[in-house]
Amino acid sequence: MKDHKLKKDLSPELQKIISHEKWLMEILRTVRDLQLPDWYLAAGVIRNTVWDVLHGYKKRTQLNDIDVVYFDPHKKFQENEIKKKLKKIYPQYSWDVVNQVFVHKTYVYKRPVKSSCEAIAHFVEVPTCVGVRLEKDNSLTVCAPHGLRNLFFFLVVPAPYSNLKRYRERMKKKQWKKIWPKLHISSIS
Repeated sequence: MKDHKLKKDLSPELQKIISHEKWLMEILRTVRDLQLPDWYLAAGVIRNTVWDVLHGYKKRTQLNDIDVVYFDPHKKFQENEIKKKLKKIYPQYSWDVVNQVFVHKTYVYKRPVKSSCEAIAHFVEVPTCVGVRLEKDNSLTVCAPHGLRNLFFFLVVPAPYSNLKRYRERMKKKQWKKIWPKLHISSIS
């Protein structure tokens, strides 16, 4: 692979994939209409969609849940209320809605994060550290604190802030290689 491909900004490719997924664009519009501060659809819903498309799958892999992250230091928006609204509109999905202001308490980060994108950087593996938001002008904003190369080149490695024990447990449990055979999963001993 040539150097220029490794350095290429892959955000436009991600935006193209997402914008061609009608079901995902509908969800993005719905979440945008909630007017959450600093929000993203993140993690598996983005990662799995990209891997499905790049593997040439016509049918999307079933999702465990759809992660909606947002950053609300004033606690104007309650996670359970948002989850109820989304479940009412899309009962076929499980929803994980988390105000990222408080995640440092759950996952024992060294310090509180200052944005949703900074929190996404703390997800377990690099290709999962991705979020997408639909803006008012219908453009897509991408949060990829560790870049998109690993996602697009099927490289699964722990994120820099990751708990390695948790990473190993997730890799054992998820069995992603059976779903997406092109993956290269780093085994950390």
